[in-house]
Amino acid sequence: MTADRPAADPAPVIDVRGVSKWFGNVVAVNALSLQVYPGITGLLGPNGAGKTSLVRMIAGLAAPSEGEVRVLGEPVRGNPGIYRRMGVMSDHETVYEFLTGREFVEFAGRLHGLVPLGPPVDRAIEAVGMTDAQNRPPGHLLPRDAAADASRRHPCPRPRAADT
Repeated sequence: MTADRPAADPAPVIDVRGVSKWFGNVVAVNALSLQVYPGITGLLGPNGAGKTSLVRMIAGLAAPSEGEVRVLGEPVRGNPGIYRRMGVMSDHETVYEFLTGREFVEFAGRLHGLVPLGPPVDRAIEAVGMTDAQNRPPGHLLPRDAAADASRRHPCPRPRAADT
C-alpha cells in the first residue's frame, strides 16, 4: 500500500517493510509493507486488526518480530536522535499528578533535549488553548480541557511532516 507520492519529496516519512508482530501464537501484524508521505494519513480497521501494534512499532515503542520500520529515513527502535524529531501521543491517560500542565510539557521538552525550553513550551501550550490552565495540575482541568490536555503530552517536537 503506497500513498500518492508528492514530486517535491521523493522519500517517505514512514517506511514499513515486511513488518510482522507476534505475541506468542497471536499474529498482530502480518508481513505489512507501506510508505507514508507528508500530508494527512489515517489508519482504520476493526478491533484487533493490529493498528496499535503498528503505531507502537512506528514510534519505536515496540520492536517488530520481523521486518524493518524507518521514520525520516532512519531506523526508529533504540534511536534517541529520531525520537527528538517525532511527536507521539500515547493512548494511555497516565500523567504525573504532582506536575502542573506547564511542568509536564517542560519535562517532555527536556526529554527531547530542547534548548531553549521556554519558547517551544509556550507555543505548545498556546497551540492547544491551555494558556489559562497551564499552572493547574492535570486532575484539576475542566472536562472541556481533556482533549487539549491529551494533545499537550508530547507537543514540543516540531515533526518534519508537520512543516510540509
